[in-house]
Amino acid sequence: MPSYPIRPTFPIDVSSSPSVTATRVGTGFRFDLNPAGAAATLSPGRNQFFAALEDLIPGATATLAAAVPSDPGDLNNRAFTGTAFVTAGCTLVVFAKATLGLTEEQIAAVLAAAASIAN
Repeated sequence: MPSYPIRPTFPIDVSSSPSVTATRVGTGFRFDLNPAGAAATLSPGRNQFFAALEDLIPGATATLAAAVPSDPGDLNNRAFTGTAFVTAGCTLVVFAKATLGLTEEQIAAVLAAAASIAN
């Protein structure tokens, strides 16, 4: 049985952003990543967060690792092992804040420091 490309019957609106340039190519789309724009819009990565946390509190990563539940289905376990980008309200930050007894100001300082660390 031959296959045919799916052609939507509704208009598709794709617009560019500082990190992605979208262009039409015939009936398709092309997306080009602008690394400078993407880097400016992304949150700090997990490794950057841990590095900044270690600068503030030496041994904090080991303390967090010891407090992570062993159940791979646990929300904190998944956050500790799989978070790609860290934001102020993400599960990893909430877990770190509660486990280490950090204040909002300390979390803000860690996230600001993490954003300045090269990944």
